[in-house]
Amino acid sequence: MYTELRLALRDLQTDFSSFHLLKYRRVDGFLFSSKNSGTHWLRAMLSAAIAHHLGLPPPAFANGPEADVYIRHPKRPRRYEQAPDIGCSHTIPSRLSLLPFALGLMSLPPTVVLVRHIPEALVSYFVKWSANGGHGELGALPQFVRRPAPGARSGDDIWWYVRFFNRWGEISRMAKGRVMVVRYSQLHADPAALIARIWAHWGVALSANDIAAGVRAGSRQSMTERLDPVWNEAVVSDPAARAKARLADEDRVLLWSIMARHLRYSLWPGRYPLA
Repeated sequence: MYTELRLALRDLQTDFSSFHLLKYRRVDGFLFSSKNSGTHWLRAMLSAAIAHHLGLPPPAFANGPEADVYIRHPKRPRRYEQAPDIGCSHTIPSRLSLLPFALGLMSLPPTVVLVRHIPEALVSYFVKWSANGGHGELGALPQFVRRPAPGARSGDDIWWYVRFFNRWGEISRMAKGRVMVVRYSQLHADPAALIARIWAHWGVALSANDIAAGVRAGSRQSMTERLDPVWNEAVVSDPAARAKARLADEDRVLLWSIMARHLRYSLWPGRYPLA
């Protein structure tokens, strides 16, 4: 009961502070993603595809400010006015900001929500920010997994993921047809099809050559070669570090019990997958 109360209070705080959807509603489309769910990878592919489609230069780097040329936080200035204006964020929106859309007073821009199996995303987050100095002190992996509710403001624990999934689950049910949920596993399975589907959701029909340019930009070699040398953020994981970070059986059981109890919307068909 104590955990539920703390989560409810954290959600209430968000309801009175996170008005991203209203503030930036004039964009042509949104990309919202849960953390460490392949955002840089997907954005690199989508950006290269639209650049090819419009005959414009692709982003110079796969991370840092120059990666944000086509898909960026909406508060940053647009580079190319002829390109669709796509906003990108990890935002958990306020429920109050949804009222104008729910009442039909405004139309939610076509929105894509990228998610990943939560335990995998948590481990990926841990590896990334341990390599980059962390948001504060992450501690050991078991300690990180066991952070108590309600979730840190920086959004770096199981409770943030639960809140992100639940809120975007509510929105996707409310705004049917406007919210397209995509999953990290789909990036691996068929990136070309995903690039085409997402840009179609945003109102752009791509050619086969546009899509091929996007797929090439998303290769591990391309992403590694185009890392900004002055931007200290490891967006391509070190395979050795990733292999060392393994959840113990008791950690997996704990995460599953939290998800089973608190996830109202899994954003996956059927029950939330165990693996």
